[in-house]
Amino acid sequence: MVKPKSDLATIAAVAQLLAVVLTVAALFFARDVFIPLALGLLLSFLLSPVVNRLQRMGIPNVAAVVSTALVAFLLLAAGFTLLGRELTTLVGDLPQHKDELVAKARSVAGLTSGVGGSLDKLADEVSEAMEKGAETERKVKPSENDSIFQEWTKKLLPVDGSEDAEIANDGTSAKTPLFIKEVQSDLPLASWATTAGTVLGPLATAGLVSVFALFMLIHREDLRDRIIAVVSHGNYVTTTEAIDEAAARISRYLIAQTIVNTSYGFVLSIGLAVIGVTMTEEGFFPNAILWGALATCLRFVPYLGPTAAAIFPLAIALSVFPGYGVFAAVLALIVVMELLSNNILEPWLYGASTGISAVAVIIAAVFWGWLWGPVGLLLSTPLTVCLVVLGRYVPRFKILSTLFGEEVEIKASMRFYQRMLAGDEHRAAELLQHQVNHSDFNSACDDVIVPTLKRIRMDHDSEHLSGTDASRLFAMAGGLIARLDKPTDAPATDPDVPDANITDANVPATDVAAELPVVIGCTSHHFSESLILNLLRISGAGEHALISIDDETLPQEVVRRIVDSEPAVVVIVVLPQGGFAQARYLCKSIRSGKYNGPIVISCLGKFKNFDRLFVRFRKAGATSMTTSYSQTHAKVQSIVKRRRVPPNTEIPTDPEASLEVTS
Repeated sequence: MVKPKSDLATIAAVAQLLAVVLTVAALFFARDVFIPLALGLLLSFLLSPVVNRLQRMGIPNVAAVVSTALVAFLLLAAGFTLLGRELTTLVGDLPQHKDELVAKARSVAGLTSGVGGSLDKLADEVSEAMEKGAETERKVKPSENDSIFQEWTKKLLPVDGSEDAEIANDGTSAKTPLFIKEVQSDLPLASWATTAGTVLGPLATAGLVSVFALFMLIHREDLRDRIIAVVSHGNYVTTTEAIDEAAARISRYLIAQTIVNTSYGFVLSIGLAVIGVTMTEEGFFPNAILWGALATCLRFVPYLGPTAAAIFPLAIALSVFPGYGVFAAVLALIVVMELLSNNILEPWLYGASTGISAVAVIIAAVFWGWLWGPVGLLLSTPLTVCLVVLGRYVPRFKILSTLFGEEVEIKASMRFYQRMLAGDEHRAAELLQHQVNHSDFNSACDDVIVPTLKRIRMDHDSEHLSGTDASRLFAMAGGLIARLDKPTDAPATDPDVPDANITDANVPATDVAAELPVVIGCTSHHFSESLILNLLRISGAGEHALISIDDETLPQEVVRRIVDSEPAVVVIVVLPQGGFAQARYLCKSIRSGKYNGPIVISCLGKFKNFDRLFVRFRKAGATSMTTSYSQTHAKVQSIVKRRRVPPNTEIPTDPEASLEVTS
């Protein structure tokens, strides 16, 4: 039993949805495997241009990879060491800023009434907590050899004897009648194991990422060939182009982002140091190097990173220095740097490196952050780039390219049709006129008007549009065509010559033919084809006078008018679907009426059986067949031009004018 197409489509949609759910579930539950793999791939993309450059200089592959990785790891180690030292200094200096924090909280409290009481209470609590911490510090005297970091660790995690030392359980008093001696259990070992697991987990991940990156760099060509062989299914060209494009985009993006972020952090550190020298009594801004290095790292996270990088120096400027002058200077510095980075440096370096839209970056950051946490935020943009490239080359995933791609390939005809469906006639007219102004009249007709008319016909035939809606859209299209400006390359109309825009077929053609050649336009089977004839009338203004005969006119009446008018050419418009049989019958009727002039069949579309179709029209009496509006207009103009030249004038040979078949 064969299932209906609707059931098969439903089953396919459910299967695709199930595949998406299973993929997301696998990425979530197997993140311990996928995260190191993705980070290693990201690191290999970042370092591969350097390795390739070294190889082109004659260095062997393994030596180039090892030297590049060694330099990269040394830079990372130096950066983390610098961050650790600066963080230790910051933690040691925080208690010195208690008074300024309390004063700022009290000053802000005085500006409001409702919230002010809460802020004032907060200031008291901060002060009390600081004083209590000082008392604890006096009770527990640190060792002279303890560092600042160790002192703060003892304050946060008090050791035995900090509070209970005053009450010793030695059994010598009424308060302590029992002698108690604490016996150390296995808790230190468990605590050590927990601490070791907490520390060794990230280290193991970092080691796994390093191993993945090294092996991907060393065997990158072999891995590339294997992936192409597995996923290409014989289509090596498309697969190779997709992999090359994804690798190039991600590499350019990572290199550009590294340059931008490093430059930003360096300038921020210098700017904070200059502010400290010029605007503070101490002559320095606390931990300026730390905030620059932290900004460099955080800005790799889209959107959230730059905001977090700006909060830290602003908080220090607000809490350390009296007044708000230093805070305003730091804020102005960050705002100016963000404007220069976002509007000048990043567009210049990034260019079209990613090819994903700004909305896609936000959605990707939210999705990958939910899936993989902070690492997902870091990997969100490169992974989304891979999805966009996949959608560009694999038709099944084209929706990804459409949703997330920066340049959405929506045809002008589809935009025009959507405006018409929404009833936005003003925007539709603007879009159509814009297309005419930026290309030309004939191209606008081929790219916008003709596909729109065919789309209305198709939606009406498939019952997506009612007869009333289709008539409304055709009427709107006719009004928009009538409002179009004449082509700029059309010759100016002579005021002594009657207007060529004749819409009434009952006007005697001889009154017009005395000055301009007459062109008879016939529709084959649908009134929408009269809109195409109206386009021919507009584009041929000043060259010929076109008389339209609608589809309701009987063939005998059409023949009579053609014989009476003696036109330079007869054009029969066919707007598929259908109309071929009617056009052939009309062509035979015209020939049987003793008209010997040229007959042009304008079949607007692309046809696989073009040759067979043209042979049938030739047998019916047609002299030419065109498949686009531009070709029809050019053919009519060439015939009219020959008719307007005096008989004794030598006409230069035009190879296009002699063509009978235009496909």
